[in-house]
Amino acid sequence: MRKKDQYCYSSLTDILREQILSGFIKKDEFLMSENELSKYYELSRSSVRKSLDLLLKEGLVVKKAGLGTFVSPNVTVRKSKRKVLRILTITPSYFVDHCLPFICETFEQQHLDVDIKLLSFPIAQFWESLHKCIEMGIQPDICIITDTIFQELKSMDDFVSLERIMNDELNRMYPKLLDGFRKDGSVKAIPVTFSGICLAYNPRMFDKYNIEAPRHGWDKEAFIETAGRLTFDTNDDGIIDNYGFSLPSTLNRWNVIAMQHGFDFHKPNKKALLDTLTFMHDMIYRKRSALVSHMQLHRVAFQSEQVAMMLTTTIELAGFGDKLPFEPKFAPMPFGDSPNTLLIANALMVHSASTERELAIQFLQTACHPVVQAKIGESRFLSVLHEINQQLWDPLDLASLHISDGQLHDAFYQHETISDTQLMQEVNNEMMLYWEGMESAEQCAKRLQKLLSPRKKVASR
Repeated sequence: MRKKDQYCYSSLTDILREQILSGFIKKDEFLMSENELSKYYELSRSSVRKSLDLLLKEGLVVKKAGLGTFVSPNVTVRKSKRKVLRILTITPSYFVDHCLPFICETFEQQHLDVDIKLLSFPIAQFWESLHKCIEMGIQPDICIITDTIFQELKSMDDFVSLERIMNDELNRMYPKLLDGFRKDGSVKAIPVTFSGICLAYNPRMFDKYNIEAPRHGWDKEAFIETAGRLTFDTNDDGIIDNYGFSLPSTLNRWNVIAMQHGFDFHKPNKKALLDTLTFMHDMIYRKRSALVSHMQLHRVAFQSEQVAMMLTTTIELAGFGDKLPFEPKFAPMPFGDSPNTLLIANALMVHSASTERELAIQFLQTACHPVVQAKIGESRFLSVLHEINQQLWDPLDLASLHISDGQLHDAFYQHETISDTQLMQEVNNEMMLYWEGMESAEQCAKRLQKLLSPRKKVASR
């Protein structure tokens, strides 16, 4: 069995087991079908089936042919006399998988009378799952979210304001990070790690093919030439199987290229948009030195050393762990005259109805403590404390990551560049033919410009 498959099904097993033992899925209640679980958690059917088989062996579920899988009537919901801190997490999440365990371990060493219980839910259904938990009497104390999920939250009154309670911790952080978690002047979530979209490369491939590594000060022409020299057919079968650059078609990646060309979704500039779309089309279809891909292929191609450079995040790279057979390096993004990048972050929130609010605040303080943040940095995630990153990261890497000055002046959250989630989906839909090479940059730019133009309000009669 491949290690990845084993990880996927054991992870789902842990998620479902906790949902059953906490009472989130009740006795005699049917689980989602294998097909539904596969789509819900973005896993293969085989991984889902192995997970359910393990729960069956543990006596937690019962399978009925033609009906499905339901929770065993013999399951006993756990009731602990110890204090319980309940944390709702997102899945998938590299931060949850790699950083949360030692935050919990550190906290539990300081609070020997406390048990931490995790409930994990897919990102797309996170707030819906939170409301369902509360309706079922399962009150969460802490939520682990991303900046994107935070922007989807409608009722900020459900969460504790943190600026006074955690003033010392907030004052030590990059000020820009807090902008993604502030509503109506109040900080409702505290970031614990972050990253800008960056350009990573595989130094082994550059060495193998005797190509000069990316350097500070290189420009778009040098990037294009480098990507071209790293694109070829390795086995003479007439098919390119080694690419210089991987370009995901998701807006939260290629938007960086648009930003560096000077494009602003709020004030769309026709020339900047056309320059962006032309550059990407040239790389993909004219020069054929870029692989356009969905996120999973994007990651696998880099891991298998068939792509030399990729747009990524330090969170994603750190999450690869030992799956990468090389130590990735970072290069300045040379796509345009503007040095901007997109920003992402993981953060913690305390629910207003928490029955263990004091413990929840202490957990957040533990996650932000310099010792714990140093552990996060040692795992190759970026710390939210500038001094930790200065100690652990190479200065040139910090410059490539746009954080050498400690201010993040050139980094912007996705919602700051395009705040309407519906509009984001419309942009993605409008670009399908473009990404397949079935539409020119000019045609796509014209339609996107029309889509992004201010919409006139129809006067009511």
